[in-house]
Amino acid sequence: MRVRVLVLSICLMATMASVLAQTPAAPQRATTPRPAAEQQAPAAPTVAVTPAPRRQGQPVNVKVDVTITDQHSGTAALKKTVSVVTGDGMNGFIRSTANYSNIGDVPLNVDVEPELIADGKIRVRVNLQYDLPGSVTGQGTETPGAGALRRTQIRENLAVILENGKSVIVAQSADPVGDRQVTIDVKATILR
Repeated sequence: MRVRVLVLSICLMATMASVLAQTPAAPQRATTPRPAAEQQAPAAPTVAVTPAPRRQGQPVNVKVDVTITDQHSGTAALKKTVSVVTGDGMNGFIRSTANYSNIGDVPLNVDVEPELIADGKIRVRVNLQYDLPGSVTGQGTETPGAGALRRTQIRENLAVILENGKSVIVAQSADPVGDRQVTIDVKATILR
């Protein structure tokens, strides 16, 4: 019984294939030639687009030092250095938060992404969030017309080319009202 069903199925499939192969073509109509301007251009050949392979970083670590110098006239400069070690082409970040009783959380966040490029140079992407209460810098006094400074917030998003081991000032921010100045210095060092 199974053999008959199998033979019948094969015959049925062969018959369907021959019927489909013999389907008559649609009758062709006579066409008048179109002017060259109306004729369609031949279709451009399709080209398969393959994404470029992701660049693999070299098996080398890079130390990125971000130094923040915060100064207000008449006070000593406050310096903070955050160091991150990460691989070539990899991300690294530090999250730091202090909590003050009168003003709450004060974050210092740094994200870095170093990438080794030609001539021994290093492309570094740096994202920085730096908040500092005014009372820490000695700015508890009031600014005429503005009141007392409670907090300064700085957000930096930078992409720089650095030489190995050399420090560069990449940003200088100024308080919009007072004379406070914050300088960001970045140094990248290849660790062998």
